[in-house]
Amino acid sequence: MIDTLKMEQTDDIDILLTLNPHGWSTCFLVDKGKAYEFTITHVFSDPYFDLIQVLTSLINGQKFATLFWYGEPGGHRFEFTTQHDIILVSVDEFGETFDEEPKLCQLMFLFEIKLKQLITIFYLQLQKTRILLLDKNFAENRERDFPFQEFHKFERLVKQFLDL
Repeated sequence: MIDTLKMEQTDDIDILLTLNPHGWSTCFLVDKGKAYEFTITHVFSDPYFDLIQVLTSLINGQKFATLFWYGEPGGHRFEFTTQHDIILVSVDEFGETFDEEPKLCQLMFLFEIKLKQLITIFYLQLQKTRILLLDKNFAENRERDFPFQEFHKFERLVKQFLDL
């Protein structure tokens, strides 16, 4: 189905990823001026660890990767398909599920983005969170929800990938 849809590559995409207290996060994805909000629970998975794993796999040349961000109830599935240096991102939503991997997903939207742009945007959001967690007050009720060790490995890879 995705192959038959006419896609237009854009650089008019941004992401705001916020680590909230008590096991929640919020992600705003803005695509060509339209904002999408994702409320993410940390109960069913480690969303930051999962994100880092997906981004790492894309940097390492994997052609397809899937990320699940769970809400309560339901959640969202992000499918990343590599086409040279472009990533096709398909965002689906799913209802409440007790399966390990949701099977009934409904397409919300699609977009294309350069791999380096996607990595840069997410890396800077993760870096922002790591820096904010240096503050004791901010870190209270949050620090256990950020994978510091995995982030540091990812950061080394990103700096090499982006020639920073």
